[in-house]
Amino acid sequence: MIAVLEAFLPQMFAGFLVNLQVASIAVALGMLGGFPLALLRLRLPWSMRIIRPCIMLMQAAPVYVIMFFLLNMLPHEMHLFGLTVPLTALTALILSQAINMVAYMAENAYPALVHLRRRELPQAVLFLPNAMRGFIVVVMSSGLGAAIGVPEAVGVTLAHSQRLPNLGDRVVLFLVVMAFFVTVFGTANLLLRQVVRRLSSR
Repeated sequence: MIAVLEAFLPQMFAGFLVNLQVASIAVALGMLGGFPLALLRLRLPWSMRIIRPCIMLMQAAPVYVIMFFLLNMLPHEMHLFGLTVPLTALTALILSQAINMVAYMAENAYPALVHLRRRELPQAVLFLPNAMRGFIVVVMSSGLGAAIGVPEAVGVTLAHSQRLPNLGDRVVLFLVVMAFFVTVFGTANLLLRQVVRRLSSR
């Protein structure tokens, strides 16, 4: 089993870097789309009649369904702002996560902007841990990419486990992966709580 793990762990870590890449880009796109919506709501309160239904729709849209729609219904090459963007499985995963992130960031950026307007900086900076929570959620849910062939950590684990000869080895493999994710996300959550506690006490 040690030899199996030696071959598997580098692939799993490489897959986890894909999860982080997906989350980073999706959160960045979420901020690019969410902040203007929050700012528009702040400057033009009546716009909430239009913005709110859009946000609710983006929040309700299942990432899994959007991912398959993007990958199977749209052309494999899109032309945006003079650039040719190939629509790969990875792109579909990122865009499907980004749609939900736009809504999440718009909802969280609005109270932060309100606090900034009132010069309440300690309350405004609480947006940062909320953004980090969104990042962690996307890292976890980016495992959906395994369904469309994205080589992220869950997909790598499933593919590798199918090559193992017996159930005992598969169980050990999954326990190792679970321990890795529990350690990473447990540490991230502890750090996030510390950040929230420090920001709230100021």
